[in-house]
Amino acid sequence: MNATELCRVLLVGSVAAADVPELGEQETREEVRRRLAEAGCELAYSPRSERWLARLDGPLPAAPGLEPVVALGTDELAVLATCWLHLRFLPEERARAGEAPGEPWLDPDDLTELLGARLDGAGLPGVLERLDRAGYLTLREGRVEAGALLDTLDEPEAAEAARALVGRHQRLAHLRRRAAELGGSGGVKVSPPENRVRGGDAED
Repeated sequence: MNATELCRVLLVGSVAAADVPELGEQETREEVRRRLAEAGCELAYSPRSERWLARLDGPLPAAPGLEPVVALGTDELAVLATCWLHLRFLPEERARAGEAPGEPWLDPDDLTELLGARLDGAGLPGVLERLDRAGYLTLREGRVEAGALLDTLDEPEAAEAARALVGRHQRLAHLRRRAAELGGSGGVKVSPPENRVRGGDAED
């Protein structure tokens, strides 16, 4: 296939790397990237499934009558970001720390709690089904698991942002625990206003 045909295939859906050996050639790959960029898309590869796909490099443009194959709106992106954090980033961080690897999964009810302010429980099943059809997630026996294409979101910038977010969360959790421990043990006492010292003398 030439670069034009490859772009058309990728814009319709993902394709196995074995079926498009042309993308193994750097020159062809760069030409495909250039042409996709002209259409506001970028080339992505999934090592886990060994598939290539094109995805939008930005929000979906408004177009009357458009029925895209995969429309990642704000709801889908919120669910996708949360699932990537729990199904890809955190398991890999635990593996790097020496913990035994396992097959991570999420309970839809837990997702509802995590996304409560952004997406109500009534809308979540539809979003999960769309992301399942797109290949980002896998729905199996009441579980949400990583789909074959979820690893296309593994980017250094995303990982660094996630580490900063997790680090901030851990620091806040530590401060809350210390505050609770000190408060419970009587280690922190606040004097009533009338007994506070001002200028070295107690107020009358």
